[in-house]
Amino acid sequence: MSASEPDLKPKERRKGADWLMLLLAMLNLGAWFLLIMGLALAHLAKPEFNSGLVQYWGIPIEQKWDKALVVKLEVLVRWCLVFTAATLVLHQFRNRRRDDGWRLNLFFLLFLSAVVLFVFSTID
Repeated sequence: MSASEPDLKPKERRKGADWLMLLLAMLNLGAWFLLIMGLALAHLAKPEFNSGLVQYWGIPIEQKWDKALVVKLEVLVRWCLVFTAATLVLHQFRNRRRDDGWRLNLFFLLFLSAVVLFVFSTID
């Protein structure tokens, strides 16, 4: 490139993350944390495994979902959905350039949270 040819690359004028981008990142991390905590709570709420050895020895086990923990799980997943939806809406208003990211992890998190909420809302 000679000195007379213009530079065709656009100049990057971003100065770094501002308070809104930091808020979006914190909401995103919070939503993922809530989903992981919800999945850990689902592990605690599920019925115990009924194996042949347990039946042979006659050990009593819990064969139904713990309803109190399922209610807490649903609350966590609903908050996860709220955080994810808020992050997606705020990010849509924030994106201004064509090369700004789509935040596919948020769409995946929204879908996963909705499926988890649907599945656990059907448990009686």
